[in-house]
Amino acid sequence: MEQYTTIVVTLITVLTSAGAWQFYQKRLKLKYESQKDERSDQNLYRDDLRERVAILEEKLEQSYNEKQKVNNELTEVKTKLTEYKVRLEFLEKENERLKYK
Repeated sequence: MEQYTTIVVTLITVLTSAGAWQFYQKRLKLKYESQKDERSDQNLYRDDLRERVAILEEKLEQSYNEKQKVNNELTEVKTKLTEYKVRLEFLEKENERLKYK
């Protein structure tokens, strides 16, 4: 009877070991594939962020260039305004002088 018990325990151990090994193999394979998918998603997300940052940097540069252009135009307008003010003062003085002449 003791021999039968030993044989049954050994048989159960062998069958369980092979089944357990396959189970652990599948489990590790699924875990690896899950991590691979997660890394792929992270890379996709990272690449998307890089693309968005590049677009935003380009827009920022365009905005800066437009700001510089508007600033230059404003400086030019201020210069012309000052010039016209001086001319107006001169013409007013000349007008007053001619009135009393």
